[in-house]
Amino acid sequence: MRSEQIDWSVIRSALIGLIASIGAGAGLVVGSVYFEQRMQQEYNRNNAQFQGISQRYLAMDEEKRLIDEYSPEFRRLFERGIIGEERRLDWIEVLRDAGNSLKLPALSYTIESQKPYVPSYPINLSSYSLLHSTMRLNLTLLHEGDLFALLETLNHRAPGSFTVTACRLNNNVAEDTGSDASRGNVNAECTLDWFTMRPAGGLDIEV
Repeated sequence: MRSEQIDWSVIRSALIGLIASIGAGAGLVVGSVYFEQRMQQEYNRNNAQFQGISQRYLAMDEEKRLIDEYSPEFRRLFERGIIGEERRLDWIEVLRDAGNSLKLPALSYTIESQKPYVPSYPINLSSYSLLHSTMRLNLTLLHEGDLFALLETLNHRAPGSFTVTACRLNNNVAEDTGSDASRGNVNAECTLDWFTMRPAGGLDIEV
């Protein structure tokens, strides 16, 4: 059939409808692809937010668990004077009471200012600083056992933790007189290091 024999007036509307349908379909396809991409982006964003919130909640739960697990031990160390401000006035009070209880003929002491302590082996202190104060004791003892009794009293009653870094004992009894339980028979010079821990940033501790 030749083109001049086609009655275009009859099929014009159908062609226009077909072209419009094709255009509408193409628009729907493009729109659906765009919409799908937007929805995927929105999903990814919401999923990332959800994952972030979930991780924060998990971290909070873990932090709460650690606090519940370790807070009793932390409180115990704080009450013992190992964590927090050093309590040298309490050290001195216990030291004097022990000297009076043991009836030591002489007892004197000096305490140096607190300084950072650097151990000879690596220690993970996290966010805390390890500090120490050196105490030097000069004692006159009735016998050597008094020194052990004095250190034992400090260990059980004084707040904090200490180590004996040096100790020297000298017998001051003359050979011809012998020891006398009523006077000093042994001189002792000892060095103690008292240790405490504090937050590295100098923040106050609340318990």
